[in-house]
Amino acid sequence: MVNWEDKRVVDLYSKFSAKTATATELEAFNTFLNTPGAEQRLFGLLETDYQLSESYEKDISEFRALQIFEEVTSQPQELKKVSRLWPRLAGVAAIAAIIAFSLLLRSGFFNDDNRTNPIAAAQDIAPGINKATLTLASGRKIVLSAALNGALASESGVRISKTADGEITYETVDNGLTEQRGMNMLSTDRGETYRVRLPDGSLVWLNAASSLTYPASFTGLKSRKVKMSGEAYFEIQKDEAKPFIVETNGQDVTVLGTHFNIKAYKDEPDVITTLQEGSVRVDFEAAAWNSKGKIRYKDEIVLSPGQQSLLRGESISISKANLEENTAWKTGDFIFTEITIERIMRDIARWYNIEVVYEGSIPTGTFSGNVSRSKNISQILQALEATKLVHFKVEGRRVYVKK
Repeated sequence: MVNWEDKRVVDLYSKFSAKTATATELEAFNTFLNTPGAEQRLFGLLETDYQLSESYEKDISEFRALQIFEEVTSQPQELKKVSRLWPRLAGVAAIAAIIAFSLLLRSGFFNDDNRTNPIAAAQDIAPGINKATLTLASGRKIVLSAALNGALASESGVRISKTADGEITYETVDNGLTEQRGMNMLSTDRGETYRVRLPDGSLVWLNAASSLTYPASFTGLKSRKVKMSGEAYFEIQKDEAKPFIVETNGQDVTVLGTHFNIKAYKDEPDVITTLQEGSVRVDFEAAAWNSKGKIRYKDEIVLSPGQQSLLRGESISISKANLEENTAWKTGDFIFTEITIERIMRDIARWYNIEVVYEGSIPTGTFSGNVSRSKNISQILQALEATKLVHFKVEGRRVYVKK
């Protein structure tokens, strides 16, 4: 005998995946997910009672392994890696809200044809773009998104060019002039990101609201020292005779040849250095107390691949790094693991160039998940709201957050 209640649940799930659920069906599915044991029941029905496509079977197996929905590889590229965000809170009701949020993002339900939430209808905000400003030693500023491909300038014996894929490159044209070593600065505003190939061939990706200051040529220098703020990912060309040094607030990172990420925004409490491969040394100023009071001294630590250092004030710690999370921005994603809504909104504010205002007490709990940075802000906010743990109101480029 057919259990019509079970069939109804599966039908609702199928409409989520097909992006055809009506507002009434959406509400019915959310109601089901808020009942005790809903998630176990749903996946039991999908796995044992009904024929599933290969993509669904893949989803279920990954859910059993990770207790989350992973990427749906059969979806179009623009819908990949938007699988889930969920609060790590106790209680079946919270878990049900989590799964509802996960399914909404995973299925791409919130697209231009399925907007039922006033966040999207009122005003949407597009994601950041590939853009930066290059400031030359002469003080001349070049907006790189507007600049034509080819040669941009020649200074201090160096030719600066923009390639067809938008990368900035440096080429020495007169060694006799490079001793002048004019300083260049590449900077991104909120809502911008860019990549530069430095004079030594090293690659640097800048995240939003970041800057990198560096010599137009490293010729004749004992080290390759640059200064950065914000967030950047580095792929450094190896040169044992000339170490590469990244100076940021509170620390210097010294490398010979390696891949690593540094997050050092002024509005973040920590400076986080994450090593993907190679080896780096982090030099910092520490503090201690003795009989004469507080003393400051220079100290250093060495990171191995897969480790990260966290500098907060005058203390530093080393831990195992989540490499995927820490470098996701470089490949076009947000990935959060047990992150507060304040931290999430800081990242969102920089990428979407918005102001965040909290109304009343700040929503508590931590969230985990991954979302594509190519989506409009409405789709992320709507999915967060589906947890019923946080709510948003958008007015222009200001986003109000409340419980």
